[in-house]
Amino acid sequence: MCELDLYPNNFTYTFLFQCCAKPDGFDIGLQFHGTVIKRCFNVDVCVCNSMIQFYSVCGKLGDAKVVFDECTQRDVVSWNSLISGCLRNGEILEALGVFERMPERNEVSWNSLMGGLVRGGYLDEARRLFDGMGKRNVVSWVVIISGYCQNGCPGEALALFREMQSLELKPNSAVLVSVLSACAQLGAFDHGSWVHSYIKKNGIKMDSILSAALVGMYAKCGNISLAMQVFDSSQEKNISTYTAAISGLAYNGYNEESIRVFEKMKSAKITPDHISYLAVLCACSHMGSVEEGFHYFNSMVEAHGIKPGLDHYTCMVDLLGRAGLLEEAERFINTMPITPDNVIWGALLSACRTHGNVEMGQRVGNSLIESDPGHDGRYVLLSNIYAASSKGDHVEEIQRTMRRRRIKRVPGCSSIEVDGIVHEFVAGDKSHDKTGEIYSVWEEMVTEIKKLGYAPETKGVVFDVEEEEKETVVGYHSEKLAVAFGFISKEPGSVLRIVKNIRICNDCHSAIKLVSKVFKRKIVVRDRRRFHHFEDGFCSCNDYW
Repeated sequence: MCELDLYPNNFTYTFLFQCCAKPDGFDIGLQFHGTVIKRCFNVDVCVCNSMIQFYSVCGKLGDAKVVFDECTQRDVVSWNSLISGCLRNGEILEALGVFERMPERNEVSWNSLMGGLVRGGYLDEARRLFDGMGKRNVVSWVVIISGYCQNGCPGEALALFREMQSLELKPNSAVLVSVLSACAQLGAFDHGSWVHSYIKKNGIKMDSILSAALVGMYAKCGNISLAMQVFDSSQEKNISTYTAAISGLAYNGYNEESIRVFEKMKSAKITPDHISYLAVLCACSHMGSVEEGFHYFNSMVEAHGIKPGLDHYTCMVDLLGRAGLLEEAERFINTMPITPDNVIWGALLSACRTHGNVEMGQRVGNSLIESDPGHDGRYVLLSNIYAASSKGDHVEEIQRTMRRRRIKRVPGCSSIEVDGIVHEFVAGDKSHDKTGEIYSVWEEMVTEIKKLGYAPETKGVVFDVEEEEKETVVGYHSEKLAVAFGFISKEPGSVLRIVKNIRICNDCHSAIKLVSKVFKRKIVVRDRRRFHHFEDGFCSCNDYW
């Protein structure tokens, strides 16, 4: 264009700055800025806005502010561009200040700032902004609902979705993906099924993103058959859809099927990524297939050039640890090409607890406590190792250390959805309005399963109390109360679906297996590690978890 002696106008420069808005385009963008000044286009608001964005994207927020300050004809886009620049460069409070100074705001201003607050973890501030909006569009709802989902607040996300419905606003695909994610986190099967029905009823296009969200929701609610129905019927299968199916099958105990789907994905010429490899490694870990696990671990680099991350190394340590190969697991950690984190050492400590290796558990546990003194799980695991090996004095020492350091143990919590409402329980919970009936029903169940040989497992109880009191301690764990409430509240014969925030204990696992046999009831428990499908006295994990 220049060679033809055609002079660029103001609109030409807006596109040129867009092209330069990337780290390696900064130098030439700087030259264009000089040309803009020479040709007096720096007074044009469109050119100024594109320069603000250019400097912001290149990480030069100070220069972006200078352009903004020197701009004589600012419009709402100018202010929004500066807000976006502040957010992009991590200046959350600066963005808030710019927003408050704006003489005029549009929906982009509100949504941009709210999105930045959400990404920065300022959920309360984002919610206040959302509540203060005079007019919200669907993007506003997407931002706040997805924000709650991504920050581990699924209950708040569903509450907002219900509010959106009450205002008769039609959710788009992005909102529905976030709502399905919230349902998956809570294990809210009924709510997730309703969303699926809504999608079909309203003819919403089932693209690969929505399909993956549905597969993930059903899988994480413990209904793998429906998850696979969605997967099989999906017209647009991409890596996200396949990965959701591979992961869902693995966590529900269908490990061999998970590996078959992984191989099917490769046959469909879809190249696995680091997430799909993590899912298949979890399948190998859950079924104790060490050789197959190392085959896939090695093929990550050799076949697809994927550099293993800490998550993949953690999975391999978990695989070796579950299989009882504790020394091999420790050697694997010590020969890693990257520095192991506390999560990896925590996986080894958990394996020490499972296999009763007190010597290694003491060494690894004490090291973890010193390097990560604020994490309650390290104290609890080491305490359980001592308790199981009858080292009461060591248990007391751990408890004294926790009290001295003011470490509070995260309580076990189990939830069950009934008629669209999620009910939560903690161990020994008596806050529910049906507490009396819940305890009575569970005690009747215990009476029946004892006839089949059930005896409370109390060796892991860390309190110095009599055996009868220990039985009381384990007797009213949160998942047991959730099961009893499910018997009271759900239709006879219906599947009970329970979500627990920590690993299910041996006693609860044994008790629920027998409950499923005696009362002919299928019970699905999702704990922190995986799903347990209890039916007719058996569990899908084959007692390997």
